[in-house]
Amino acid sequence: MISDINYEATHSHPGMSLNSAEGKIELYGRSIPENAIAVYKPIMNWLENYAVEPRKKTTLNFKIEFFNTSSSKFILQILKKLEDLYNQGFEVEINWFYNDEDIKDLAEDYEELVKMEFNYYEAVLK
Repeated sequence: MISDINYEATHSHPGMSLNSAEGKIELYGRSIPENAIAVYKPIMNWLENYAVEPRKKTTLNFKIEFFNTSSSKFILQILKKLEDLYNQGFEVEINWFYNDEDIKDLAEDYEELVKMEFNYYEAVLK
């Protein structure tokens, strides 16, 4: 079993909770780091390890209220990793919470790129 990851959000880094036993990934807050690689590399490594023996169902709860361009590239990589699981026959649920139509529009672009259906929820994000 791989180690879970839990980081609290800061002003510029998203909070994250990655739980392999439950197959749950949650990202929240803002993602405008100076060094997106440093923030997202642990998530990508975790996903690589998780994909070896994933749960039957994996859920991503995406609650990031704002993200910059460098973060957007890693968000797409995360979604592509989940798409790989989906294409292998695993159930993948993407719950995208938004408080801004521009963020929802970006999510819809991602949805087309990864060819998985997203669930959208308008919410107050902090």
